[in-house]
Amino acid sequence: MRFKEFRISESFTIANPAGRIGADVADVQKALVALGYELPRFGVDGIHGPETSGAIKKFQTDAKLIVNGDTDDATIDMLNKLVKDRNIKLEKSTEKDVKRRSTQRSAANIDTKVIQDPDFNKKLEKIANQLNVKSSDLIAIMKQESGVDPAAVNRYSGASGLIQFMPATARNLGTTVEDIRKMSAVEQLDYVYKYFKMVGVGDGSLGDLYMAVFMPKYVGASDNTVLGASGAAGFSGKVYAQNRGLDKNRDGRITVADVKQSVARFA
Repeated sequence: MRFKEFRISESFTIANPAGRIGADVADVQKALVALGYELPRFGVDGIHGPETSGAIKKFQTDAKLIVNGDTDDATIDMLNKLVKDRNIKLEKSTEKDVKRRSTQRSAANIDTKVIQDPDFNKKLEKIANQLNVKSSDLIAIMKQESGVDPAAVNRYSGASGLIQFMPATARNLGTTVEDIRKMSAVEQLDYVYKYFKMVGVGDGSLGDLYMAVFMPKYVGASDNTVLGASGAAGFSGKVYAQNRGLDKNRDGRITVADVKQSVARFA
């Protein structure tokens, strides 16, 4: 049977990935391959690169969806529908399915010696210079996310620290959220630096810099891109429920513009 390596006795609902690297991306890739959309070069590696975007575009074309190569809600819903309709059983991915390529920047090979300083503000300035962004923008993001409290914890998601590292993100950076919470603000800046070096900073503006923290896969997206909607099923509804405070105009949607405006008050 074709693609039998991804078929087991139980399946699951594919989630909309919050970023471009991770187990949720591998789940999407498994579904694409099982439905006949090949990934001949890299296969299921948990990385949403050009090959995965190409497979998604082919899928979207065949499914008569908006063709953008991205994992929007309509695409995820259609993947789940076809997987269910065809009785395809997929194995839930884990971090072990994420295979970083040699061309991918990983935490292990990011040199933090260039940013070291015992003073928080001086170290932050070195980080800003290395990233070619404003240190004031980095502080604005920390105010938005944690109030510049290195021990801050989100009781719902477990996100922790200055920029609210998610548990999976912390592991990708070579640490844990538990250890993050024990670090001083100066120590934690190493991981802030590593994070942005890994995911990128877009055009370097405060808006793109914050999108790299809030939802990295939407860095560079147009301001009217909808990230979450009130009452929507799946990932879109979850985004709205967890961030309804960003919907300042009460239109039942959270857009990229809403996210950018939320951090602009700290600029």
